[in-house]
Amino acid sequence: MQGKTTRVIQEPANHCEFVKGRCDFQIAGKPARAEFITPVATEESVTVAFTLPSHISLQSVWIEGENMYMGQIPVLVENESENSWSGWFMLGSCSEPVMRWKMLVNIKGRTEPALLYFTTS
Repeated sequence: MQGKTTRVIQEPANHCEFVKGRCDFQIAGKPARAEFITPVATEESVTVAFTLPSHISLQSVWIEGENMYMGQIPVLVENESENSWSGWFMLGSCSEPVMRWKMLVNIKGRTEPALLYFTTS
């Protein structure tokens, strides 16, 4: 009898859940933050600010629906200073009463994105 092979799916190290519009996480063991500057609402422009460790740069930021496919929504980010970035996005409305979203924060030189989660209702 042959043994079964089990595939283990591990949770990414860099992930967090937005609480009161703020999400604290780590990049390369150093603190980072994402914060909604405007309330998150569907079909409205939402602004988000990122504070990253020194010498760390954003490559791109995307948002995807977790409990319903909504495509990839780009977050249009600009560098404000050495460790500050600001971006905006718009979410489409959907039929789910509570929608769970995943923000993928891609960092230059790193293979795995930071995963930041939030909900809309």
